Amino acid sequence: MESYLKRFQNLLGPGNRRYIQTLMVITRAFLRILCHGTNTGGPFCPASEGTESGFEFSMTINEFLFSLNIDNINLVKLVYYMHESNLIHKVCGYGDKVEKESVSEASDQRDGEGSSLSGFQALLGMLLSLTNKDSDGRVIVSRTRPNPEGKKGGYLKYVMLSGEKIFSEVLNQAHAVILAGGTLQPIEETKERLFPSLPPERMHFFSCGHIIPSENILPIAVSHGPSGHSFDFSYSSRSSQIMIEELGLLLCNIATLVPEGVIVFFSSFDYESMVYNSWKESGILARIAKKKRVYREPRKSSEVNAVLREYTDTIDHKRQFESMNGAILFAIVGGKISEGINFSDGMGRCIVMVGLPYPSPSDIELIERVKHIEGIGRPSSLIKTPEVSVQAQCFNGDAQVGLNILRSCKHRGKQYYENLCIKALNQSIGRAIRHINDYAAILLVDGRYASDPTERRSSHLTNKLPQWIKA
Repeated sequence: MESYLKRFQNLLGPGNRRYIQTLMVITRAFLRILCHGTNTGGPFCPASEGTESGFEFSMTINEFLFSLNIDNINLVKLVYYMHESNLIHKVCGYGDKVEKESVSEASDQRDGEGSSLSGFQALLGMLLSLTNKDSDGRVIVSRTRPNPEGKKGGYLKYVMLSGEKIFSEVLNQAHAVILAGGTLQPIEETKERLFPSLPPERMHFFSCGHIIPSENILPIAVSHGPSGHSFDFSYSSRSSQIMIEELGLLLCNIATLVPEGVIVFFSSFDYESMVYNSWKESGILARIAKKKRVYREPRKSSEVNAVLREYTDTIDHKRQFESMNGAILFAIVGGKISEGINFSDGMGRCIVMVGLPYPSPSDIELIERVKHIEGIGRPSSLIKTPEVSVQAQCFNGDAQVGLNILRSCKHRGKQYYENLCIKALNQSIGRAIRHINDYAAILLVDGRYASDPTERRSSHLTNKLPQWIKA
């Protein structure tokens, strides 16, 4: 933008120059809040530098604008100007021309910085979000530590907390509205959040039954391991070495008994890495590898297809590995593999779900959504308030504060948290059964899946599983 303004400032009218200069002021303010090495003295500069990985916190729209001293800018007019003047494409077009004319070394330096067009579109989207009602959303500020080359990173993200207003505009203008999806259930909490004022008699719900016969699926709740130790993969006890070893012994048995492909879902990359390293040190991983070739879901999305090809080839050409019984894939709930990948037939003869895939209590976006649903208020300022210190502790590695917030939730917030878990579970286990002749076993490894049916509450998690699994 600076180069564009410098090049065309004599050709631009006063109004155009003013809007571009205003946009530059806002852009510098955004960079200032992300590059926290320079203390601007604002309320967004925490006393703590956070963890080694960085720092995250949230603000309301007004808090964000006031802290950056851009509250006096009319963002509605600015966004309108950017749309009407086609400013984004003009600036990006000029930038591309300058880049082509620059020396090759300069071009090489820009290769890893991403598209300038997508960057401007993200900026426009952020500005548009900041014109929403203050209570409808939160601004998430995420900073990262400088890398070895000295480059700093981070991002700004607007999180819409209330979708009622947006959906009400659709409902008022349309004769009928259809919400369709593969994993909508549980649906009750979604209806309450999106259509709170819609009478129940005007809403109809239809769910297709599954095409496979009941004998083609074997769902089992596994509460104990081969040695008799109970499984409890809750946040406070999942690091138990005894339980991790017991899980490894269970997978050794599964690798021996189940032919072709086995997929093991973990709640996060960090937990999968911890379990993998523990098995590697204890020798359990080597025992599993004698029966099945072991694959792991990579963190980089660009590497997922290569891993899947190797996994598939190993199963398809299992006769070449006479001592092995197929392959086993360690995957992540919410990762690339758990959403949209087809593991039909031999690719997924057994799905193992380790624990209940609750979202991390250190997720700032999750906590903000739960607080909004529960109606937990916020102070008018972020400056030296108890809540700021709470958030700083929670979202910089200490998830205990997030757990405390979740435990204090009443019905609606707790239901939302549980439904996120069940939807993630349904998506993951649904990867295996893909056609009418398919068959697979589904092992839900955690004692919480196997509670006594006579003692279950109506809201028990297993009651929210799809009917084709419960049947």
